[in-house]
Amino acid sequence: MSNVTAADLHRALQDAGVAAGADTAPYALAGAEPLAVALPATVEELSAAVAAASGLGAAVVPWGGGTRQGLGAPPASYDLALDLRGLDRIVAHEPADLTVTVQAGCTAVALRAALGRAWQWLPMDPPLPDRATIGGTLAAGSAGPLGTGFGLPREMVIGMRAVLADGTVVKSGGNVVKNVTGFALDRLHVGGLGTLGIIAEATFKIVPLPQKEATVIAAFASAEAAAAASAGVASLGLPMLSIELLNEAAWAKATEGLSILPEPVSAAAVQPVNPDAQEGLGDERTWHLVARAAGRPVSVSRSVDAWAAACQSHGGAAAWLQDAESAALAGSVADLGWHDGPPDLAVRISVPMSRGAAVLGVLADARLAASLSVTRGVVRAAWAGDAMPDDASSYLNELRERVAGLGGTVVVESRTPIDSVDPWGPPGDGFEVMRGLKEQYDPQRILNPGRFLGGL
Repeated sequence: MSNVTAADLHRALQDAGVAAGADTAPYALAGAEPLAVALPATVEELSAAVAAASGLGAAVVPWGGGTRQGLGAPPASYDLALDLRGLDRIVAHEPADLTVTVQAGCTAVALRAALGRAWQWLPMDPPLPDRATIGGTLAAGSAGPLGTGFGLPREMVIGMRAVLADGTVVKSGGNVVKNVTGFALDRLHVGGLGTLGIIAEATFKIVPLPQKEATVIAAFASAEAAAAASAGVASLGLPMLSIELLNEAAWAKATEGLSILPEPVSAAAVQPVNPDAQEGLGDERTWHLVARAAGRPVSVSRSVDAWAAACQSHGGAAAWLQDAESAALAGSVADLGWHDGPPDLAVRISVPMSRGAAVLGVLADARLAASLSVTRGVVRAAWAGDAMPDDASSYLNELRERVAGLGGTVVVESRTPIDSVDPWGPPGDGFEVMRGLKEQYDPQRILNPGRFLGGL
């Protein structure tokens, strides 16, 4: 722990020409408030703030929209909160080249709106996109449902500027899609939780907005039937944006407040693929498969017909949504468990694809909203308020053991630390390499210390 004081930090920030915030309470983590808050508005000010902290040996926690601060262990020390929301500019957008460079503090919604004016988009769907920043989304490194169609966030990054622990600004990659030389050092920072450097800007390859999109919804009476239908849909090999399997509580939450779906499935807004099949879509059918397609109208129609037929062959009742209604449901599914803000507790479970449905069985709790990204084997679940497990520590440790038996891992996000629960679980075989990188990139251990895997 450093011996730095608030006065030291404020004096250093003033000397560096960086504005400081007056209120530290909103930046509290696990009950600890920082001594000071830095509010850089440019990359140069960000660099100066980190250099000032480095000179004092002060521990720094990068802060974007704050939506993913529940990820990771409590910081081993916490002196300076580095609020990046002032770095919110779109630095360059080249519609003809399908690239965009954006500062870390820009929100996902703001970027979406800017790109939409050129009929383009960045296919990332973090929860709470009106608050989630691009830098925070990259630092967390996890994908939402769109990961099915486009992969993890790192796969869309083609260049980056980051600030290292001594304040040095480094650049990797470039602003063209075909970068062919050098190491992809930007990938060290994607998913690194700001422990090796602080993301200042990122350049992405982007894609055109589709001419049309649609979502097939199919309801099943059993998890087994839903899992079989999911496998059948995936095996067709048709392009898809996402395919999620939702339990009863997740479906209720995803459709809550959507005027297009006043009931579990609305006859008014949902176009039946087969009128007879829509009967019973929400009756005694507690598992819902939600598969989203986009592209040219003819290809979307082909996918809808094929997926609906596959679901019906496994006893599902199928229907579909188009365009705006489809996008609204997709946004709600991406926000699942986060609609009211970061949940008290959330888990991300990764297992071999064939074990995904089994994990949903392990999570059997009528109060718990859980979803499975079918082709990725990623299960998301969240608890809030009265739905919290009575003994969260025992529950999570038992869950981790059972998931390990299925060949999977569990990452825990929690607003408050849970006794005897390591949020990351046991480090894997590559941990010594990660430790070596930390020692090389941050020898003073001032960047988000103690929050990452194995206490890095």
